[in-house]
Amino acid sequence: MIWTKILVAVVASLHLLACPYTKVEESFNIQAIHDIIYHGENLQKYDHQEFPGVVPRTFIGPLAISLTSWPFVSVITSKFVALHVVRCCLMAWGLKALFTLSNAVRDILGASIARYMLLFVASEFHLLFYISRTLPNTFALIVALFAISSWMRRHHNTFIWLSAFAILVFRFELCILLGLLLLLELASCRLSIVKLVYHGILATIFSLAATVFIDSYYWRKYLWPEGEVLWYNTIMNKSSNWGVSPFLWYFYSALPRALLFAYVLSPIGTIADKRIRTIFFPSVIFVLIYSILPHKELRFIIYTFPLLNIAAARGLIFIQRQFNKILPRLGSIFVLGILVLNASLSSIMLCVSYHNYPGGNAMLELHRHVKEKQVSVHICNLAAQTGVSRFGELEPSWNYSKIENLRNTDERILKYSHLIIEASDWPDFKATHRPLSVINGYSGLKINWNLLPYPLMISTEPQLLIVENLKFEKGTENS
Repeated sequence: MIWTKILVAVVASLHLLACPYTKVEESFNIQAIHDIIYHGENLQKYDHQEFPGVVPRTFIGPLAISLTSWPFVSVITSKFVALHVVRCCLMAWGLKALFTLSNAVRDILGASIARYMLLFVASEFHLLFYISRTLPNTFALIVALFAISSWMRRHHNTFIWLSAFAILVFRFELCILLGLLLLLELASCRLSIVKLVYHGILATIFSLAATVFIDSYYWRKYLWPEGEVLWYNTIMNKSSNWGVSPFLWYFYSALPRALLFAYVLSPIGTIADKRIRTIFFPSVIFVLIYSILPHKELRFIIYTFPLLNIAAARGLIFIQRQFNKILPRLGSIFVLGILVLNASLSSIMLCVSYHNYPGGNAMLELHRHVKEKQVSVHICNLAAQTGVSRFGELEPSWNYSKIENLRNTDERILKYSHLIIEASDWPDFKATHRPLSVINGYSGLKINWNLLPYPLMISTEPQLLIVENLKFEKGTENS
């Protein structure tokens, strides 16, 4: 199984290298990691002091990744390289958790199921794409995978402690999934209520104390971040401000895109093997209950992807054996075909994502074009949401600004030597600025049958412009 793990690691690394930048959902964590590494105890310079976000987030995840990556980042001069290192460290933790789960599957359910589970993971896009991304869900996923591995091995004490930490520190919705697994242990009498209460209380106290103590220090006020997120998203239902989706959206859109052909095979695994049902049904029930919240995103249910892939792996083995009864090797051909189709669809998704970070590309392009030392840059909202982070601020002497909703009519805009603006806003700046570079971004997929056997084309269009103030004098400060 070692070669399967290597394949998974290679694919995850490919995703990271193809799309090194981070989007707005990852903004808090990536900025926090940067600030912990480069600013240390100087909290006044931290990004969250100026841009706190809608709700506070925990610093525990960023702190862990900062400590992990610091020995490497401390000897690196380029922040762009440091960004890759930081995400590699997060990816390493994610892969460690995933491989811990696969080892548990191997020991409990069999090596073939574990191997096929990892092959499904490698052939799909979203899990390995997200595993190195600084989303709150990714930090929660890592702890949850360790917890589920402990559950599979009946290490109840570890399961309870890790579950409490994942729920109370990172993502409270995990109480549904991990709670269902806990109920299975209670119903089967494998776990006593006395042990649950004892370790549950201690784990709750420890987890709450850790997050309140650490996060109150960084936020400069007493708070429980995940508690505030829970109140905002669930009690106040403010998450719907960011869009709503139909009740069954996870089932007809998110899961099919995330699992591809594994989505169809996972129910077959529950029919073929009764042991799979304790993995499959809690995952489905979790998604069903979580569907009550109107605001839905694929990353919110990422914790179920490895579990449903376990069920799909068992389903694929079942079908393979049935096909082999008809004709030797037919089952193997079927397995190969499924994985190749999955990988082909995933490669299209990766190509789309490659073109989806114009903000990050704009920052890199700006530093290639401008070599002066005294430069001030204003970054528009679109750029800030599509790849810009403090790791992209490569020149220490420059001034970078992300003041929101700054219009061309605002006289402050003329104080900046350079701007990253939306391409559609260029006519408003023609009189005062000169264009330096156009940054294209993803606009859609097109089919051109003349290009068979690869008729799909990724269409891009200008999304951002790098412009320079006409009054900026080049070379005067370049020393």
